[in-house]
Amino acid sequence: MFESDEQKKRAELIITLLAKLYVVLELSVDNCPVCHRAFDHDLECPISLAWSLLTEEQQGDARTAIHALALSIGSDESLADRLVH
Repeated sequence: MFESDEQKKRAELIITLLAKLYVVLELSVDNCPVCHRAFDHDLECPISLAWSLLTEEQQGDARTAIHALALSIGSDESLADRLVH
């Protein structure tokens, strides 16, 4: 599928970045910038597809990294409940 190791590494990087964007969108009240849906994604959304390619451990690592980044920049709201009570 990939002609070189460099292409494989680039594809892995793209998947990782899209998966992290998935976590950012989980923490946001904004719609997905790709499929324009809120709180879920279209079945063909590349962000959702990238997320589904990660193992559960990788998904946990991505969530942990994004949450840590949000806390480090003082975005405590990112951990708030998105549902209106």
